[in-house]
Amino acid sequence: MQADAARNSCKREVQNCKRTSRMFGPSNQRCYVLATCLLTLPLTLYSVAQDANGAPNDKAIATPGDNVRIADVEHLVVCYDREHYCSHPREVLFKSFDNGELIIGHYHAPCAYREPKDVYHYPMQARSVLLMQRSTDGGRTWPSENNVVLFDQRMTPKKKQTYFSQLPSTVDLDMFSPESVFFFGRTFFPPKHTDIPVCFALRSPYKGRNWEKTPIVIEHPAGKDVWLHRHAPPVIRMPDGRTLLAAFQASDRNKCGLRGADPAIFASKNQGRTWQFLSRPIVGYDGSGRFTYTALLLLPDGLLHCYTLHIDPDSEEVNGIRNAICLSVSRDGGKHWDPPKPITYGQAACWSRLSEMEAPEGALPEGDTGRVYRSPWPVLLRDGRILVTFARRRAPYSIGGIVSADGGKTWSEEFAIRSDSAGPDMGYPVAAELHDGSIFVAYYMQANDGNGLGGTRYMAATRFRFADGAVGIAP
Repeated sequence: MQADAARNSCKREVQNCKRTSRMFGPSNQRCYVLATCLLTLPLTLYSVAQDANGAPNDKAIATPGDNVRIADVEHLVVCYDREHYCSHPREVLFKSFDNGELIIGHYHAPCAYREPKDVYHYPMQARSVLLMQRSTDGGRTWPSENNVVLFDQRMTPKKKQTYFSQLPSTVDLDMFSPESVFFFGRTFFPPKHTDIPVCFALRSPYKGRNWEKTPIVIEHPAGKDVWLHRHAPPVIRMPDGRTLLAAFQASDRNKCGLRGADPAIFASKNQGRTWQFLSRPIVGYDGSGRFTYTALLLLPDGLLHCYTLHIDPDSEEVNGIRNAICLSVSRDGGKHWDPPKPITYGQAACWSRLSEMEAPEGALPEGDTGRVYRSPWPVLLRDGRILVTFARRRAPYSIGGIVSADGGKTWSEEFAIRSDSAGPDMGYPVAAELHDGSIFVAYYMQANDGNGLGGTRYMAATRFRFADGAVGIAP
């Protein structure tokens, strides 16, 4: 009875949010804010340390009896334009500062939404600018006058060659300052970088308001013709005050391209002016597939977490490590790692319940196809809990999360943050805890707005709080 009441309440709130949407902002960058809605749907957890017959397995460990409840859910739009494709913040830039100031980067590309090639990711990225937006009110508004182009992928090969041929930076910046920001990018251009991109970085000493002019080119130790790139999860500032750690995807000489790019940890001891290979965080695994979407998290006790997603090219089903979000742990600053362990298992009850509801924007497709997990992003909350957000590219197309209250030993049931994307081209979330204790998550999704090929791809966000009685919070 309680679960039915919660389900019906959730339905009503979704409909209320649809009815009370409003428009604001400049006409060339339309933004919608859904009215704040309260979602306190308890999720019953169960142990997955045993299979159906009681036999041990290597699946993730959830904490029996815990609930994850979120409240004060507020959906926001960061950048929406029917003639542009706006996407992949996790690949570009994100940082949260004090007092609700946020910066987010995304691919901002013209898009006709007529032919399938219009929404292919690599061609889209090649015609994009990497646009940084800024909010000073916790993500509720994103004034266009704050927009900054971090990098223009449309530059001619000659201009790119000139740009990356500059002498290396010798400027000393304090990249341990909480206001400092790294931007890491990649780009292709002929003749030497048509298949393997240039990986580069820019530094800002103060909140992304000023950026150095000379790019820092980061090369694979095996040479320029071996794949290396990095997304936007935070650079780790180690307690020694000298060492910076960053997670990359790096191939090896035998597998030079993206499909051979496995997680790699690089270190810098000169404020990010140069980076050196340190370690491979995935050890003790000899199965098929690859690990990707690497992100580091430093805990107060000195343990270093490395979160990844395993992708099996031959199957979308989650089974143990296969296609699960995984966690590796280092006890010596990233030099050595424990074997990865899965922390999700692909069978969370919340998605079944959501599939039974009326879809907020159009009908959901039938069938269990699409990747269950995409692009995990960890956050250490001020009370010591760990939140990991992720995208779900199987209906219902969603942004979800899991929580650990014991340093990653056990994990909650999955919970839904948002589940109304019109299609599976969505996700790549970034997240932070704001100064007021609320959680901010940004991502991209498909709008059911009548545009072709499944609707406009736009940048959206959600703010919420963990309700009393949520994992790790006393009622």
